[in-house]
Amino acid sequence: MPPAEARALAPARELVTAAVARLRDAGSPSPRLDAELLVSHAFGRDRAWLHAHPDEHLAPAEAAALASWLERRAAGEPVAYIRGFKEWLSLRIATDRRALIPRPETELLAESALAEIADRLARNQEIVNVWEVGTGSGALGTALAVRFRTALALGRIRLSAGDVSPEALELAAENLAANGVSGLVHLACGDLLEPLTLADAPAADLLIANLPYLTSDEVARREGSIGYEPALALDGGPDGLDVIRRLLRELPGRLAPEGVALLEIGEGQGVGVLEEVERIGMRAAISILPDLAGIGRVARVALL
Repeated sequence: MPPAEARALAPARELVTAAVARLRDAGSPSPRLDAELLVSHAFGRDRAWLHAHPDEHLAPAEAAALASWLERRAAGEPVAYIRGFKEWLSLRIATDRRALIPRPETELLAESALAEIADRLARNQEIVNVWEVGTGSGALGTALAVRFRTALALGRIRLSAGDVSPEALELAAENLAANGVSGLVHLACGDLLEPLTLADAPAADLLIANLPYLTSDEVARREGSIGYEPALALDGGPDGLDVIRRLLRELPGRLAPEGVALLEIGEGQGVGVLEEVERIGMRAAISILPDLAGIGRVARVALL
């Protein structure tokens, strides 16, 4: 990158071109997207504005900040951590190293949960008890609370979210507050179902979990954003299913009759979920929901 004074004189289109070249040389898998996100962030705008204003110029201070961000991205730091937020399901979710960055593949889990809750609300007038396990940044809980804000306020839904990491729960609380739904979700700290069990919460009609499902070897390689995100939220053991198996063993007695658990999983892990359910003798119907790439991404476990 040229000196700050020269960068201040360069129009936005040239800043993007230079940023793309820098990030491509550094091995970024998405140099143009990364460059446009960071340049538009330096302007305090979005990518649509950037495309519509290619001749705008940055002030020297913002140009210097951009240069710093590009170096951080070139070193591998995720754009979401550099900007401090991620756009996800039309929400702005604050992101930092306290929790995982919300990913596009988790949108299937969110959409499945939204559909399950809507179906139960339409079915009868009973309260729908929803638990989220491993809430992390709170992105999923925030999305559910925003969508069902009125039903939560009226007491038609009870939504609780837990995480083993106090730091992650702090971030989740910040995201709930930033989206105006902090009073609608109960947060609790503890391992898996522990906080909800100790709180004597009602059995869950719907349980949602995006737990660690990468293998220990994948986490140890620290490729891409994995090298910056908390290992506690990523490492699922030798085959990626250690934490998910522990949750499945805790489900009997904590799911309500005809309750449903939705679990995000990695490619090929559906068989392992089925085997564990059979091993513990849980009477349940299991289906694996594919994402847009055809990868089995969500395991739906419905009590019979």
